[in-house]
Amino acid sequence: MLIRCLVPPRWTQTFFHMSILEWLFTNLGDVTDTRGAPWATVFAVAVWWGWKWRCGNVFGTNGKCRDRVKFLRDMAKEVAEAHMSRCGLSRRVERVERLISWSPPRGEWFKLNTDGASRGNPGLATAGGVVRDGEGNWCCGFGLNIGICSAPLAELWGVYYGLYIAWERGITRLELEVDSEIVVGFLQKGIEDSHPLSFLVHLCYGFLSKDWIVRICHVYREANRLADGLANYAFSLHLGFHMFHSCPDDTRLILLEDGSGAANPRHVRL
Repeated sequence: MLIRCLVPPRWTQTFFHMSILEWLFTNLGDVTDTRGAPWATVFAVAVWWGWKWRCGNVFGTNGKCRDRVKFLRDMAKEVAEAHMSRCGLSRRVERVERLISWSPPRGEWFKLNTDGASRGNPGLATAGGVVRDGEGNWCCGFGLNIGICSAPLAELWGVYYGLYIAWERGITRLELEVDSEIVVGFLQKGIEDSHPLSFLVHLCYGFLSKDWIVRICHVYREANRLADGLANYAFSLHLGFHMFHSCPDDTRLILLEDGSGAANPRHVRL
């Protein structure tokens, strides 16, 4: 019944009557847009989650999910958007070159930039982040060698530990900048409890709900270079969390470039 609700009308006559190889190649090769995601992506996501849910039924480990059809469509759209963002693609959207740079916060605000890095998805993963004041001065930073996990999970660990060090420092007004649109969406719009990353998003909510003001913003990677540098630097560190009270030598040049307003070109959507 679940698959029948997902299959496009054009496939209803043939979907359940193909050989296994024809079934796989036909569906995985169909990139027709289906409610915001290619059918190939919807199909692959549905097959994987169908197998996962079946195993959950056998071993009794399934969580609650009110609308599995909606969950699969949302997940497929999320995967498609992540792929397009990573590859610099867009659906008939015009782009223009802009110079992108990090900008300091205004007034009494502080700015937190975080990032995650993964050598494979999943693969060896790290996260990094830095808090700076209105003059662009280093306040505190961190690197986290996670081990093996997915890219979105690494991004969220970066946000969690970044919020942690900012709160512990007594900051009351914070701008949080992340270059992952998916993570920003989780933090601003919420996440289903059945989503595999919901536990970590809820941990971040725990900090966001404290007695301070936090503004969450998506930025391009060119404006998040120092956090990216710290995440990559963390690959050279031992497993676990590492606090930096001053900027590591490996990323000091990026700190100086950000402070001077150095910009890098990027083709952005109009």
